[in-house]
Amino acid sequence: MIKLNLIPLPEDLKPGLAIMGSELNFQLDSQGIAIQVNAVKTANHVHYNGITGEISYTSRVSFFRNLTVLIHQIKQQEAFDHSETVQFTTTGVMVDMSRNAALHLTGLKKLIRLQARLGLNSMLLYMEDVFAIPEYPYWGYQRGRLSEDELREADDYANHLGIELIPCIQTLGHLLNPMRWPFMQSLADTPGILLVDDPRTYQFLTALIQAASRPFRTNKIHIGMDEAHDLGRGRYLDQHGLVPQTEIMLAHIKKVVAITETLGLKPVMWSDMWFQAAGYNYGDVKTKFPPELKKQIPAVGQMYWDYYNDNQEHYEELFKIHQELGQPVSFATGVWTWNGIAPNYGKTLATMKAGMNAAKVTKLDTVYVTMWGDDGGETPFTAAALGLQYFADQVYAKKAPDMSQLALSFHQYQEKSSQIYLLLDKFDQLPFLTAGNPDATNPSKIILYEDLLYPLYAKNLDNPQIIKHYQLLTNELAGAIAKLSKPSLLFNFYHLLAEVISLKLTVIQQIHTAYQTNNHEIMTTAIKAITKLSDLLTQLRDYHREIWYQLYSPFGWEVLDIRYGGLISRCDSAKWRLLQWQNGQVNELAELEEPQLPLGQTSQTSLGRGLYADTVTVSKISGV
Repeated sequence: MIKLNLIPLPEDLKPGLAIMGSELNFQLDSQGIAIQVNAVKTANHVHYNGITGEISYTSRVSFFRNLTVLIHQIKQQEAFDHSETVQFTTTGVMVDMSRNAALHLTGLKKLIRLQARLGLNSMLLYMEDVFAIPEYPYWGYQRGRLSEDELREADDYANHLGIELIPCIQTLGHLLNPMRWPFMQSLADTPGILLVDDPRTYQFLTALIQAASRPFRTNKIHIGMDEAHDLGRGRYLDQHGLVPQTEIMLAHIKKVVAITETLGLKPVMWSDMWFQAAGYNYGDVKTKFPPELKKQIPAVGQMYWDYYNDNQEHYEELFKIHQELGQPVSFATGVWTWNGIAPNYGKTLATMKAGMNAAKVTKLDTVYVTMWGDDGGETPFTAAALGLQYFADQVYAKKAPDMSQLALSFHQYQEKSSQIYLLLDKFDQLPFLTAGNPDATNPSKIILYEDLLYPLYAKNLDNPQIIKHYQLLTNELAGAIAKLSKPSLLFNFYHLLAEVISLKLTVIQQIHTAYQTNNHEIMTTAIKAITKLSDLLTQLRDYHREIWYQLYSPFGWEVLDIRYGGLISRCDSAKWRLLQWQNGQVNELAELEEPQLPLGQTSQTSLGRGLYADTVTVSKISGV
């Protein structure tokens, strides 16, 4: 363990140093390496000459960023001299807690420590219904909600490291999940969207905003308000007739902002509904906001979310359009953790570079990097570590790093290899598809959940290069894992995922060929392989489950248990059906008589993109 003697030792750094000691493997000792500590107002600076060192820092969190790299260089026994200037005032991660993968307190603290390593001073906790509201006991019930005491503890923990935790909630749409409870039914306009202009709605929202903000020392709050496309088209329409959505939206936002003002809070919202109000698609560079609309928007910051475009000029134009609303403008880019089972690093790097460059040109003050968890939170946030590094490197430099610079900083700040993380991009970046995966196609997820007997995407995936690709990826991951200094549960999971995908695709094709050619020998091979596939799926689930429980609440895992359980059970049923044919009990299998039809338009950019329910069956999973 490295021993450090900080001279002087600032009082406000002591709690954070206690936290980061075990994280960075150091301890304070008056006989340790002498490190001069200077609080400054301009550039951050780290110096190490092999004997002594110096840290000059502009904020508490930047001190811990500097300390991280200093300790790395001490371990490497290499002299080091580096200066950098933060490009924004407020920077951080937005973590999705609401797509089943709700961080428990230990997992949240892990992410906070990673932010301290990277020097990011803010964090948005996206919590639709995963926090407690005392007046509404069903809010967050069996959803992995954090208690007020847990959130307060997380806030204290983050504050010790110079990080501001900010609640990010929904006060209009994206509330489909909690609307299952009876108390919410009277508050619903359309599925997932609140009923505007009903006193009960604002009584509920007052309690919601109070509960969401109370554990945190910040006076900032993100109130959501995005993608409420069906606003006013349900019970509101029945009660009030056809009212322009803009009028409904303005009435609602004014009431919500009034609640925040009463509580002394400064709200920010996602900006997309104003584009809809002006009659444009979100992100349309031709958007012109009507003067009357701009006059009526109350004091609420506007956050532009965009993780789709790779054109810097596009972002610059959109930032300027946002500034016409007369409210503070911030930007949310993204690490593509919602592509499927693995992160989409190609799209992450391209869109983030363009967006962050534009944010600097436009002189924005606040930037966040989102980690959404669409369709069940299948990708662990730890798989996004390289994307978070890329974001932080752009926060502290005028230009985006090239890949060699990123590899170096990833090693310095996280002691990780960019090579193995970039292999994760290959789960969905097939060699014959356009580089960067611009359409976010997700063949790895499709293949994982495809049915063995009647795969929905079989025609789309009928390419011998795909099996070879996943076999090669399996070998590449095995080789990269062998080079790691310590075992990695995360990469054991991904190595096995690649093996499962290649085997499953092989089995699907063997079954189809054997049946079409009446080849019982090939069918025997396929049936044996199904047994192996079932065993590997069980092991894959076990790896995934262990990763999940290290980071997230147990509530939500049952969804992935059901998915894995379905895959394993379908292996058993498929084997049973194929043996019926193999043994002559049936002359034909209706499942294999069904023609394989292409699904959608395949192209150089996409073989298809599907959520679990879109992939696993065309039958009705649930509902009347």
